[in-house]
Amino acid sequence: MEEASGLELVCEGRRVPGGEDNLVLKAARALASEMGIEPRARIRLKKRTPVGAGLGGGSSDAAEALRLLRELWRPGFPDDRLAALAPALGSDVPYFFSGGEADVSGRGEAVVAREDAPPADLLLLIPPFPLSTRDVFEAHAKRTGGRARLPERLEIETSGKFLGPNGLALAVLEVNSAMKSYLESAAEAASESAMSGSGSTIVLFGAGDGAASWLMKRHPEASVVPTRTLGRGEYRARTSPPGGSQWTSLR
Repeated sequence: MEEASGLELVCEGRRVPGGEDNLVLKAARALASEMGIEPRARIRLKKRTPVGAGLGGGSSDAAEALRLLRELWRPGFPDDRLAALAPALGSDVPYFFSGGEADVSGRGEAVVAREDAPPADLLLLIPPFPLSTRDVFEAHAKRTGGRARLPERLEIETSGKFLGPNGLALAVLEVNSAMKSYLESAAEAASESAMSGSGSTIVLFGAGDGAASWLMKRHPEASVVPTRTLGRGEYRARTSPPGGSQWTSLR
């Protein structure tokens, strides 16, 4: 972020939506409006996270944009007013004001931190296509008639598994049936696998030795990315604004 005469976004790496649909620009305009100022900044975004993959890339960018623009425009702007802008930008944005393990409820605006478990190694199998969040949720609404009920307790709390089921999985398959072959491969390569949100990424836990190479040979058109979970402390250290400013919290 740097000062400028207007609002400009320069993106490197992966392509992202421009104009009114870009979450970083939405965040900048929302914050400037709340502050009562003109949105003047040049923003450089180095985009590595695939778009439409269900990995929260746009939402995390929006949260970071709010924090960094606050430092640029008005460092004393109150934490609660900054965090209050997050839910209107997207259901996942409030979570990225926390990081780490958390219980999330409502439309994403209620985030309660949990104690982080030890880091876990994962593999990401990312097909070469994005999925539209809107299309997936529309398909899900048609399947459920808009009357899907949440259980009192999540299966992940009682099953002893690392990954819980994804209630959007059948809707995702309706939107793009090509997901089936990737899901089958993931199930063969790891003890657990699940789709990430409404996107196309499949998360693998407990992948055996050689799983990444096997997946790359079976799906050369896809990306296979080794990664691990990130605790709240490390997440905040990596994303803190310059100068070590305190983190905004939703609680």
